[in-house]
Amino acid sequence: MIDDRRRLLLLGGLAAAATPLRVLAQGYPTRPIRFIVPWPAGGIADVRARIMAEHLGKGLGQPVIVENRPGASGSVGAAMVAKSKPDGYTVMYGSVQEQVLAPLLLAEVAYAPDRDFTHITQFTRTPIVLVASPTLAVRSVAELVALAKSKPGRLSYGSPGVAHTNHLAAEQFRLSTGIEVAHVPYKGEAPMLADLLGGQIDYGFAYIGTSAPLVRAGKLNALLVSGAKRAPQLPAVPTAAEAALPELDIFSWGGLMGPAGMSADVVQRLNTEMVKVLRSPDVNQRSEFADSEVVASTPEEFRAFALTDSKRWAKIIEATGVKAD
Repeated sequence: MIDDRRRLLLLGGLAAAATPLRVLAQGYPTRPIRFIVPWPAGGIADVRARIMAEHLGKGLGQPVIVENRPGASGSVGAAMVAKSKPDGYTVMYGSVQEQVLAPLLLAEVAYAPDRDFTHITQFTRTPIVLVASPTLAVRSVAELVALAKSKPGRLSYGSPGVAHTNHLAAEQFRLSTGIEVAHVPYKGEAPMLADLLGGQIDYGFAYIGTSAPLVRAGKLNALLVSGAKRAPQLPAVPTAAEAALPELDIFSWGGLMGPAGMSADVVQRLNTEMVKVLRSPDVNQRSEFADSEVVASTPEEFRAFALTDSKRWAKIIEATGVKAD
């Protein structure tokens, strides 16, 4: 009789221990959710996050509060999320910068991207564009390469900074084409584009959102769009694949992530609601998303993409020898 009571108590205890997880999954969410953006307020990631957070909160029935935690190429905010409870109440705006480039380029980060995060859905994928100064008499990749080879070391390209995605793309382009050119790093894309317009530098890679209006206005010449699919913003511009440069199948990207170990039910709820947000015309047709392809992937698709992208960038970094400042 005593043994039976002990068994009942033990079973009851096990059931009680399992109950909170089940209740969490079924009743989630019951309080506000923190949406960490590992970048300063006012940037495109922050603006997009606030738009999505407002709509996501309506779908979940709880406020989604954006918190900016910038620092060390996004790794400060990412490390904080990686150490958070995997209960679905702390998520983040993950991106190529802190999920791929920071771990590859920085001496140390306090997380492992393939181990310490749960992938929920990919938001966007943004191509980059090879643009040439109007003072440079080139209209194609072939013409740029021919000109650079005729003047070894005399042409220059700009980047928004050392080890930036655009810098790495330009270095891969240099290696792939065998040209000798000078690198001029800037503190951001705006000053780089200003000098490109003025002819102080010859070419560079720029985000499509900032470069496409200048191309359409005839102020810059677009020679190439990264990836294998033409961009609707610049439909006449050849892709990297068309230019026989498939190694430039590279993008800037963002997505919703959380700490490792999140409940599958909670992940599915967040994925379902965020996909609704991303597919809503109120969101994906806003100007803040106009420069990107809205993806709205499954958790499995997002994780597979991130792992493949990491391998792609690792090869580029190894080949170019680029190191962070």
